[in-house]
Formats: sequence, structure tokens, C-alpha cells
Amino acid sequence: MLTKGQRMGEHTQVDWMVLSNPTSLEHQTLMTELGLPSPFFERKQEKEMASFHSYYTHLNEEGFVLHIPLWEGEDFSRLTMASHSLTSYFTPKGILIWTEKNQHEQAVSAVERAIAPINYIYDEIMKEYRKLSIVLDKLQKRIVDMESQTKIKANRDVLLQLTTLEQEVVIVSSRLDDYEESLNRFLNHLLVKRSLSVNYREDIRLAIKKAHFRIHLYKDLVESTSGLLSDSIDNKLNTIMEYLQTWALVISIPTLIFSLYGINTGGLIGRETPHQSWVVILIAVLLGAVTAWWLKKKEFK
Repeated sequence: MLTKGQRMGEHTQVDWMVLSNPTSLEHQTLMTELGLPSPFFERKQEKEMASFHSYYTHLNEEGFVLHIPLWEGEDFSRLTMASHSLTSYFTPKGILIWTEKNQHEQAVSAVERAIAPINYIYDEIMKEYRKLSIVLDKLQKRIVDMESQTKIKANRDVLLQLTTLEQEVVIVSSRLDDYEESLNRFLNHLLVKRSLSVNYREDIRLAIKKAHFRIHLYKDLVESTSGLLSDSIDNKLNTIMEYLQTWALVISIPTLIFSLYGINTGGLIGRETPHQSWVVILIAVLLGAVTAWWLKKKEFK
């Protein structure tokens, strides 16, 4: 489906087109009439990576293709393919927007409402960053909760939750960095500087900077929490090992006593009495108890 329209700018007339589910005829028409670069159709199939490319039209005018894959809600932080994308081709004479079939009418209405066709791209970028702000808010809450849990307990469940959270933060960070690289090229393009108000360009830059700051802060916090959890687990293991070493030392005392009496060592207390077995046991228990008390007093845990 292809919908066309026109908007009058300050000095020129700008044509706009909204495309969805193109037929082979529409494909060929766009290639012929607009000099549309073939990578435009290839870019639409990309479901993971954003991109920005400058191209010259058949009229030797510079244009560009901007492609940004978009995810629904928290899918942005998961290893899933994008559900849709913002894919557009812009030249001095017009703009072509490729959208999903179920979003065609919505895109047409949005272009008609926009101050200028390129403002549609601005509106979509800002809308996406508002959605991403919600995703970042949820990540922030989970990071705070995870930090609290790590201080209280350090077990397998906390470790698994932290691993999942760390993976999601890495995914969001990588995708935001990818967005930033393509959008910075978009904002620095001469055609965008001429067509899009400096105020709108600064809005996009600010949205990018906020998202960049937040996700890299969260990444550092998750790494810090991961380090805290590792230290807690190491401390627990050290405590367990010291506890086992303590009991090994306590148990070794009775073993030593039994060994001395067992090898017929002369001069030992109770060695020649009728109750020598009980004497040996009593001495072993007393020395073991004294050793345990002394170690506890020394706080050797």
C-alpha cells in the first residue's frame, strides 16, 4: 500500500509517501521515480541493528536512509527480534516512510499532523525514547531491589536474578549505543540541519544523553552489586572453612589422647587402673571441651 501527499514548506513543496507491504509494482515504481537505493528495502528486513546511510538520488541530490528497529515495552531488554521499525528515506524533495501494514493509517495521520514531513521522524524518535525511559525506570527499581537482597542474603536465587538483570542491562546498553551512533549521524547530516529546527535536534540530543547516562550508571551499579554478591559468597565460604577447621582441631585432641594410650606409652594418668578406658574417654572429652572453649574465646570461627 502506498499513500502520497504534499506539504508546503517555507520555500519549497515537499512530497511525502507512506509505504507498507509494497507490491512488486510499487517496489519498481519507487526505484524508478525516486531513484530509491536498493539497500532501503534490505534495511527494512534488519531486526536488530540501527543504521544511517547517505545516498545520492538520480537527480544527484543527497538524501539519506534512516533505519531504527523498535521493540515493544520490556522486549527492548531481551534477546528478541524487533517487532517493527522506523525506516525512512529523505531527500530535499520529499520523504518516504515505510511502516507496518497495521500501522499504515496511523502513520499517514501522523505525517499529516506533523509541522513538516521530517518532523514525523522527530516525533517517532522522541516517542521511542519516552518508552525507553519507562524501561529504564523498571530496570532502576530492579537494581535497587537486587542491591537490598544482596545485603540481606547471598544465595542461588539472588545470583540467578542478578545474572538475568546483568544480561538485560548489557542488552539495553548495547542497543542504546547503537541508536546513539545512528542518530548522531542523522543529526549531523546537512539535510537534517536545514530541514529540522535546532530546538528539535537538541531535544533528540538531550533524550539520547539522558538514556546514555542512565544505562551506563545502571551498568556500573549492577557490576558493583555483582562484586558485593561475590564478596558475600566468598565470606560465607571462608566462614564455613574456618568453622570446619575449628572442629577438625577440636576432634584431633581426643584422637591424639586415644593414640597415646593405644601405643602403650608409659607414665600416663590412669594407665594401670581398672577403669582406664573411662579415664581415657574422660580426659579426651575434657581436653576437647577446653580446646573448643578456648577457640571460641579467641573468636576463631
